[in-house]
Amino acid sequence: MNCIADIDEAIRAAGLQENEVLRAAGFASRYLYNIRSGYRPLTQKTANRIKLAIAELKRQRRMEEKEKSTDGRRPWESRSAAQYRIAVSFVALAANVKPTFILDADPQRRATADPQWLRAARLRRIALYIANQYLHVDQADLARAACMSKANVSITMKQVEDDRQNDAEIEAIITAVEGAFEG
Repeated sequence: MNCIADIDEAIRAAGLQENEVLRAAGFASRYLYNIRSGYRPLTQKTANRIKLAIAELKRQRRMEEKEKSTDGRRPWESRSAAQYRIAVSFVALAANVKPTFILDADPQRRATADPQWLRAARLRRIALYIANQYLHVDQADLARAACMSKANVSITMKQVEDDRQNDAEIEAIITAVEGAFEG
């Protein structure tokens, strides 16, 4: 980016608006106008700040698209959501329930007085653990796939690991998974 035309082309190629790039770079909205008009020189520092702003905005856009595609509502568009659903299906099979029993129990409801919801939440935690530990799905992706917060997924990983020693059902399901991964 040695001239204003290069900057204009980079902004256009990224599909961004000039104002959002200038805002991200920390410049006033008329900054490039002043350069074009000859009131300000185009320095290498200015060009670098704009280049970094474009890269950051493109990164943010990719992250937003990734979040949309892994929100758990369209698992056919997301590898992470699909892997989570496979783990849910396995846990449901092992627990002798239907996968919809687990998937329909909304984690945001927190219906701790409802025994059905508690059972589904417990099975969902096991599925999250399996997806993370054995299918190598990142916790952030699991949070989006299960419509949970990242903090809740992290807490769930610790709880399942702790409960594994004392709970025969968790141990049996995880042992079955480990058996599938043994050579």
